[in-house]
Amino acid sequence: MTSIDEIVFSATPGESRLALFSGGVIRELIVDRGGVAAGDIILGRIKGVNRASGAAFVDIGEAELGVLAAAGRFNEGQALIVQVASAARPGKGAQLAHEVWLTGPLLAYAPDRGHRNPPVAAPPGLTDWVPPALDPGEAVVPRLAASAEQWEDALASLRRQWLDIAAAAKTATAPARLFAPTPLARALAENPRVARVTVAEIRSLPEANRLFAGATCQAGAFDRSGAAETLDQAVEARVALPGGGTLTIEETAAFTTIDVDGGGRAASEANLAAVSVIASQIRLRGLAGHILVDFIPTKKRLAKARLLNAFRQALSDDPTPTRVTGMTPLGLVEVVRDRRRPSLGETMLAERQSRLSAETIGLAGLRALLRAVETDPTWRPVLVAAPPVIAALRCRPAVLADAAERLGCPAILREKPGVEHYEIILEKP
Repeated sequence: MTSIDEIVFSATPGESRLALFSGGVIRELIVDRGGVAAGDIILGRIKGVNRASGAAFVDIGEAELGVLAAAGRFNEGQALIVQVASAARPGKGAQLAHEVWLTGPLLAYAPDRGHRNPPVAAPPGLTDWVPPALDPGEAVVPRLAASAEQWEDALASLRRQWLDIAAAAKTATAPARLFAPTPLARALAENPRVARVTVAEIRSLPEANRLFAGATCQAGAFDRSGAAETLDQAVEARVALPGGGTLTIEETAAFTTIDVDGGGRAASEANLAAVSVIASQIRLRGLAGHILVDFIPTKKRLAKARLLNAFRQALSDDPTPTRVTGMTPLGLVEVVRDRRRPSLGETMLAERQSRLSAETIGLAGLRALLRAVETDPTWRPVLVAAPPVIAALRCRPAVLADAAERLGCPAILREKPGVEHYEIILEKP
């Protein structure tokens, strides 16, 4: 499995963008606009219980109620600590877990698994480690090779972190976020083998150095690394295949479809050429849930078996659990991928459409305002955009306040019907 070894991070008003590299190649892109995310720990309150489906519905401070399994253990009105397993998506609440895990670079730690207190589990290849006596319910999982002393220090740190969270829960009123890692902290926790972190804005460097000793700042790194261009391409419906042909990727509320067009090549040749590109795009875009791949039909049984084997091999490099469940009678290959965060399309595109959302355009416009000021601070830049874009920005006063702080004055927003994306006008102060 290919490990992420470099992260390029950019934090601008209303949005954090991360590019995760391995061997100089962008493997994943993350766009975070705040809100509840996977790994967050929340004091929630049960708003309803469905005994038939075994689900409890929890108020976690979001528009949609979170969904918690094992409803038989909980009662309506009860406050309890939950952890977000996967973030909410349009029309669907976050998936929650009652069992909490805290993750550091060396260890993952569960403070209370009830009576399920297993022995220490470690991935193959790690040195055996016998930790100090665990309290009832505690569990640990080593993640990287280290000395016993380093592991014990990491365990002590995670225990202290949990005590702080538990103490905060005693005085908080549900719903309340008790622990919410920053996007960079979350990415580092998920990818413990990172060897290099670069931030694109100097104001992000102190946090980066606190999380990762030796982090550096390179102005405009997100653009210069090719991440910005790759991000633009990663929300387009069509992807070119090497040697000719295209993929067409469409996300719906129920599933994602990927259609293979071989561009006139033989079916087996085109399908095998598409396999690695499809696997790469699934990971890059953060596609999840039920995915249907419409390869070019072939009646040859051997060719079908070879295709499924090649596809499974290509997907095996993905750290997010991904399973090829088989081929339907109509020739569609079914894939199921665990959901950790909203896909790039869910975050950046207008709901159920293939165009950028008003919010996405507005946040890009604010970044352009900042670049204009950096280029020539003697001018007063004005962001001109269609009314829905300006309205989307005005609905987020904290974002405009952040932009004003960076600009040194309030951002000037001007509505102009008919503007497709945005325009930057430079005016004399």
